[in-house]
Amino acid sequence: MARILYGVHGIGHGHGMRALTIARAFKDHQFLFLSDGDGQKLLEHDYQVEQIPTSGSPAYNHAMPYSRAVSSFFKNRSDKSARVHLKKIIGQFSPDLCICDYHDASLAIGKTLGIPCITLDHQHVALAKHPNLPWLRKMELALMKIACSIQFRAADQHAVISFFRPDSVAKKLKLFQPLLRSEVVEQSVSRRGHVLAYHGYSTTRHFYAFLARLPYPVICYGADREEKNGNLWFKRKRTHEFLNDLASAEFVISSAGHSLLSESLYLNKPIMAFPIRNAAEQYLNGFYLEKLGYGLMNDAFAPSWSRFERFQKNLDQYRETIAKNQFNGNQEIFRYLDQLFSASARNGGMPSP
Repeated sequence: MARILYGVHGIGHGHGMRALTIARAFKDHQFLFLSDGDGQKLLEHDYQVEQIPTSGSPAYNHAMPYSRAVSSFFKNRSDKSARVHLKKIIGQFSPDLCICDYHDASLAIGKTLGIPCITLDHQHVALAKHPNLPWLRKMELALMKIACSIQFRAADQHAVISFFRPDSVAKKLKLFQPLLRSEVVEQSVSRRGHVLAYHGYSTTRHFYAFLARLPYPVICYGADREEKNGNLWFKRKRTHEFLNDLASAEFVISSAGHSLLSESLYLNKPIMAFPIRNAAEQYLNGFYLEKLGYGLMNDAFAPSWSRFERFQKNLDQYRETIAKNQFNGNQEIFRYLDQLFSASARNGGMPSP
């Protein structure tokens, strides 16, 4: 049995859902989680979670505020009190391995303890080469690479889950297909005539005006309210109901977070994606979504009706392309982690390549 110290980024639900899926798959091992915010809320019902601040800032008005993200990083680095509080708890737990899901504080703690440390997330796909991006987006991606390098360069390995494959992969990167929660894998796919729309953060007034023009009933998640208004049906997010609506949708309109895109693709749903401004990872997801023929990206701040008409015209082609590809990396990821857990519990090291 291995004891795993697991740091989880606390902004958004994708990181926490990924960690929860892994912990549930490895019930014979012990986990101590470090997180806050959304990550802590998802994990604390079933596992021990110690609160430690996450570096970053939620999006506002469909844009990522750079200044808040940078200031939170330096604030957390200068605040030693949380780490002092955790030192005794983590010492008693005596972890064999540290996993960091875009959580820099856990990596620093793991390295201090002298245990193997890996990252397991999607963000580190930024370290690969993406030569065909527009010049401005290459600049944004360069900033993301710098952020990953500064925060996580000490990791022994970067395990990256991704629905796309970059042209060239850095030495320390291991690529896997998406990690899916069991509730997604168990869904039955159908098409019942509605569209699923989702935004995880504050969006713009243009988004709902755009949805109201669609010639479909639209089930909307993310606004945290329950009401019907014309063709729009607003729902609060409840996992079972949300996944039923996703599995039975005609297509998906959403921001470009990797978890929802991966789940939608697994369920054979074309996607029109609206990347959050200034979020290089979301732009990268939208770029490959369109490049690979799974849907379209709307990179403008306001939704484009001409882009939607093009998207609607090609829905059957998108479905056909999606159906030809694989979006479930669970077994491959679990094999990798099983080897990692066994090696760290046995001799405190990484498995042989």
